[in-house]
Amino acid sequence: APFACRGLVWYQGERNAQSMFGEVDDPWYSRNSGMLKYGDVLKKWIQRYRREWGREDLNFFVVMLPGLGQALKSGPEVGAESPIAHSWAWMRESQLQARKLDHVAVVNTIDLGDAKNVHPKDKLPIGKRLALLAARDILGQAVEADGPIMKRIQRKGNSLIVDFDHADGLKTRDGKSPSAFWLSDNSKEWVKAEAKIDGTSVVLQSPELKKPLYVRYAFAGFPKVNLVNAAGLPAYPFRTDSFAP
Repeated sequence: APFACRGLVWYQGERNAQSMFGEVDDPWYSRNSGMLKYGDVLKKWIQRYRREWGREDLNFFVVMLPGLGQALKSGPEVGAESPIAHSWAWMRESQLQARKLDHVAVVNTIDLGDAKNVHPKDKLPIGKRLALLAARDILGQAVEADGPIMKRIQRKGNSLIVDFDHADGLKTRDGKSPSAFWLSDNSKEWVKAEAKIDGTSVVLQSPELKKPLYVRYAFAGFPKVNLVNAAGLPAYPFRTDSFAP
C-alpha cells in the first residue's frame, strides 16, 4: 500500500467461524474474533485499509461464506438446515454488516458451497458475481449485481409478507414454492413456512402459528434455497428477530 488500486476482494472468515465469541485460544493460530464479533472487526479492517491506501472510496467486495453442513458443538444438535444451529449463518449475518459502510458490497453465495468441505471447488459462480459488482460499482455499468434483498415485512391476517428490493422477475429456479423460510412468534420456536411469490414479495404463513411475528430466511449452515430474481441471482439470507443464539 498504497499501490494503484480501485478495490479489493475479501474472501475470508472460515477461521473466525470456529466459535461464536472467539473462545478458541489454543493453539495460537486459532485465536479469532468469533462469528458474533466479526461484523465490527470487518468494518474496522476495511477502514484501516482505506487509511493505508489514502482513499475513502476504496471498494471492498466481501465474499459471503457459502454453504457448509457443519455446526458448532456450542449450539443445539438440530441439523444443517435448522435456523437455530450455531452455524455459518451467524457469520454471514456479521459479514453483511459491512454494507453499512459506503463502497462495500457483499457477494451472496448462499446457494453455493459444499456440505462437507470448507473449501468448495467450484468458485466460478463467485467470480462471475464479483465481476457484476465491479461492472456496476467501479465501471458504472447498468447491470443487476444483487439478488433480492429484504426491504420490509408487512402483516396481513395470519400471514407475513416479505417485500424485496432487486426483485424484478422474482421466481424460483425449480418452479416450486420458495424454500428455506421459517416463522416464529415470541415462543422462539421456529417452524417451516408455507411460501408463495406475489410480484416482488413472498407471502408466508404456517398452520402451526396463529400470529407469526418473525422470519428467518436461509439462516442455516447449508440451506436448500431456490429464490432468485430475473438475473438468476439468489436472495440474501436474513432474519427479522433479535433472539440471542
